[in-house]
Amino acid sequence: MNALDLLLALALLLLAGAALLARSVQIGSVLFIAFGLLLALVWVRLGAPDVALAEAAIGAGVAGALLLLAASEFESRRIGSARTPEPRLPWPRPQRSRPRWTVGALALACAALLLLAVLGIEPLAGAATQAVAQALPQAEIAHPVTAVLLSFRAYDTLLEIAVLLVAALAVQAAPAPLHRPLPHDPVLARVAALTVPLALLVAVYLLWAGSSSSGGAFQAGAVLAGAVLLARFASLPLDSQSHFTRPPVLALGLAVFILVGVVAGALAGAALAYPAGWTKALVLTIEAALMVSIAATLVALFGGSKAA
Repeated sequence: MNALDLLLALALLLLAGAALLARSVQIGSVLFIAFGLLLALVWVRLGAPDVALAEAAIGAGVAGALLLLAASEFESRRIGSARTPEPRLPWPRPQRSRPRWTVGALALACAALLLLAVLGIEPLAGAATQAVAQALPQAEIAHPVTAVLLSFRAYDTLLEIAVLLVAALAVQAAPAPLHRPLPHDPVLARVAALTVPLALLVAVYLLWAGSSSSGGAFQAGAVLAGAVLLARFASLPLDSQSHFTRPPVLALGLAVFILVGVVAGALAGAALAYPAGWTKALVLTIEAALMVSIAATLVALFGGSKAA
């Protein structure tokens, strides 16, 4: 650990505290986005570029956008309620406490306990790492992260996709929020006309590169979701009728995953196993379907399916 790592750790703690103690929800959301981007740099320093990409795209980008959207909705409702005169009560109104400092102190205490727990972990003998390294050539996938997610621990990834599907369907079943139509912005339309095709190419590249280097379905899906949302905000013809967030598209990744797992598993003799010589092609097929479903899920969670 050098001076740069210590500076990053200190900046993370300061940003986390500032986000918890922010005076407004909007400021706290912006600080959360900055925290996520800085955390992505920390993952890069730890030699985990896949996690860094996911943190920057989903942890900071998508989650930050959701927080800003919720903060805007909260602020508009607060202003609307402030304009409505409240009836006088016959008893004094109780004072509301704002336990920001209490929450910040508890968060710092939890962080300190977590740090002590991590420092007290005994280094493992590396048996699991050696087992993965020995089985990696048989997986026919060069990148160890993709091999672990879709070969050695495919059940975990399958359940994660199922959870995302349930979350997206739950959001769509909730009452639709009211969205005012966005005014046409010619500058945004020109920028989006150049950015959206580039984002689509980046998504396809991240999907293809996931089998041999950093990338994969989650990172590609986040970039694809950003392209779809940017196209909607700029009133581009891409998915103008909200077909992208229909339930069949949301369930595409899970359906393809289960279909490949059953059919290929029957040929290979084990569930979620792949026949020899077909591993890379089947994994790319699963990841392509997952990319589409993950992007549709993120768009649905953001509220794109409800927007006018």
